[in-house]
Amino acid sequence: MESNVAQQKSKDNQRDFIAGDVVVFRQEYKPDCLMTVHKAQNGEVFLDGDYNFALAHFLRTATVAELNAKRRLTKAEQALAEVT
Repeated sequence: MESNVAQQKSKDNQRDFIAGDVVVFRQEYKPDCLMTVHKAQNGEVFLDGDYNFALAHFLRTATVAELNAKRRLTKAEQALAEVT
């Protein structure tokens, strides 16, 4: 699985996502699945072939450990992944 990592930052210091970025929700109460950016504009992100929608500030780029696990990791799991 190849992923694009968002490199640009906008004026308000939020990531500008581009098509192909693999993202997860920031909030732990949201689904923990990986999603692929279909299109992003004006802080709105269309995901998974335009079937889902989220505001950009609710998303973040998935980490390498999350790509390997095929899901968003909990904070504890993420901390362990950084150590190993």
